[in-house]
Amino acid sequence: MKYLFVSLLILKCISFDDVTLFEVNLNDLVINLHQNEAKGLVLQQARSAILESKNNSLGCEIIPLHLKMETQELRIIQDFNFLESDLNDELQFRQFISMTHINDGMIAITSDFIVYLLKFNYIFISKHDFRETGSQFAKIVWKFNLTQLTSAIHLEQEFPKLLYAPSSNVAFLLQNDRAQLFSLAQIESQGSSLNVYEVPSWKKRAYRGFTKEVDGLIFSAVGTDGLDVYKIVEKGLKFISNFKIFHEYQQVNIIDFSIIKSDKIKGKYFFFILDKENGLFLGEIEQEEEEVKYEFNLWMDHLIGGISVDTRNGKNVFFGYYQQGLYYLREYYINLQNGYNFVIRTKQIESRIIDVDATDEFVIVQGLNQHTIVFSNDYDYLSTNNKDQIFKHVGLRDFEFFNQVYKLEGLNDITKEYENDAFFFGITSQTAFLTRFRVQPIQIRCLYHPQNSIVGESYQYILQYNMTHKNLTGFVVRYTQNVTVNIIETYLYENDMEIVKISLFALSLLLLIILVKTCSWLDSRNKIINKINEVIENMKMNKGYKEDNGPQTGKIDETSVFQIQNQSIIQQ
Repeated sequence: MKYLFVSLLILKCISFDDVTLFEVNLNDLVINLHQNEAKGLVLQQARSAILESKNNSLGCEIIPLHLKMETQELRIIQDFNFLESDLNDELQFRQFISMTHINDGMIAITSDFIVYLLKFNYIFISKHDFRETGSQFAKIVWKFNLTQLTSAIHLEQEFPKLLYAPSSNVAFLLQNDRAQLFSLAQIESQGSSLNVYEVPSWKKRAYRGFTKEVDGLIFSAVGTDGLDVYKIVEKGLKFISNFKIFHEYQQVNIIDFSIIKSDKIKGKYFFFILDKENGLFLGEIEQEEEEVKYEFNLWMDHLIGGISVDTRNGKNVFFGYYQQGLYYLREYYINLQNGYNFVIRTKQIESRIIDVDATDEFVIVQGLNQHTIVFSNDYDYLSTNNKDQIFKHVGLRDFEFFNQVYKLEGLNDITKEYENDAFFFGITSQTAFLTRFRVQPIQIRCLYHPQNSIVGESYQYILQYNMTHKNLTGFVVRYTQNVTVNIIETYLYENDMEIVKISLFALSLLLLIILVKTCSWLDSRNKIINKINEVIENMKMNKGYKEDNGPQTGKIDETSVFQIQNQSIIQQ
C-alpha cells in the first residue's frame, strides 16, 4: 500500500481547566486500493480515533484498541457435572471459592477445604500455541485436605479468602471471625502433612471486604468498623491499629480500597478508599517503626452504590458503582503530589459489576459470565462510538494478573525472560484457567467490493486521533488528516507484486549461481588443458635427450628410424 506523509503543522493550542490540547494537521494520506483487497494502517500510540466519510462511503473503518486473547483451562474438579452458579447461591457441590498468586503459580481452595498447588509451565505459556494438545499451562503438584485442621464453611457466612504474603512466603486463610496461616515452603515441599497456625490477634468483624499485603503489613477493609492494620510476625500477625473514618458525623463504610506506594517516602502509602454510601476519597498511611498514622486527604467523588475501585499506576483510577438499576464505570485522573483530580469519563456497563481490576493500559470489569475490557483514555476529548470489548468466561470466581515482581523458580531475571508476556489467571467453579493477551493498536482497515465501489473513483475521509505521553501530564495531541482512497484497476494486486518481486529475485539469484558455477567449471577445464600441454612438452623434451645417447635396444620409435634413413641418404 502506498502512503504519502509529508510534514506536520501545529494549527492551534487550546487550554482547558484540566488539560492543554494541541491540534495538529497532517498532510493528506493517499491510499491506492484494488477492489476486494483488504488493507490496514496501524496508528501506533493512538488512544482513540474516529474516521468520518465525506461521501457516505462505508469501505473504511476504525478498528479500536483491543486485546488478542488465548485461553486454556485445566479441569480439576470432575466429581460431577453441573451448571456454573453464582457464589451467592448455596454451595451444594464441591467447587473452587478462592485463589491467590504465588511465586511461580497459584494456590486454590475448594468449598470443602481441599487446597491445590499449581505451578506454571512457562515454556509452554511463552512459546507455544494454546491449541496444542498434550500440553498444559500448569500442573497440579500437590493437594491437601484441611478439613481436619479447620472448621467447615458456614453457608450464611462470607466465603474464606486466600492471601499470599511474598514478604514472608506464607499464605493466610481469612474469614470474618478467624485467620489461619501456613508456610508456602512447607506446601512446596509436597509433604504428607501441613502445619496450620491459628492467628489469635485476628479481629472478629461482621463484614470483611478486600484484604491486601504490602511490605509485611496487612490492610483489611471491615465495613463500618473501618480499616484494620496488621504486621506479619513469625507464625502470626500483630494487630497494629484500626482506623474508623467519619464523614459528616457518619461512620464511613469501607468495602474496598486500592494502594499505591509512594516513590519518594519509604513506608508511605496512598489509599483510594471506597465508602459504599458516600463515594470515593483519598487518604494516606505512613509507617514509622511500630506506629502507623492515617491522614485524610480529599474526597474525589460523592456517589452511593460503590462496588469496587482499582488503580495500577496511581494516575488512572477506576470506580465501579450501581445506581437506579444500572451499572457504571467512572475513570478519574489524579495527581498524587498535589491532589489535583477530575473525572475523565463515565461509561455504562451492560452487565453486572462484581469487581474491577486495572492494569497500566486497561481495566477488566468482572461480571458473572460476561466481562468488559475498557482502555484508559487519559482525556475523553474525542467522542467515539466504539463498543468496549466483551469476553465471556462462564462461572469466573477470581483471577489475578501475572506479577513480574515475584521471583520465578530457576530464573534470576524475569524481566529479560518474560518482558513481553502478559497474562492473567484464575479459577472458575471447577477449573483453573490462564489467558494470554496482547494489546492490538488502533488501525484503519479498508475493503471495497464491486457492489459499493467503482474503479477510478476516489473516496474521502477525515481521520482524527488522540495521543498522550506517559511522562507528560495535562497534554493531549489531536491529529487531523484527510484520507483519500483511490480504487485502481486490478492488474496485479500488491500481494501478487510481492510474489513477482520475490520470484524475480530468486531467478536472478539462481542465474548468478549458474554463472559462477560455469565460470568455475571453465577455469578448471582450462587448468586441466594447460596441465596436459605441459605433460606433452615434457615428453618431447625427454625423447630428444634419449636420441642423443645413440641407438637403444628394444622397440625402436618409427620417427627415429625415419630420421636415421634420411641422414644416410644425405651422406651418400
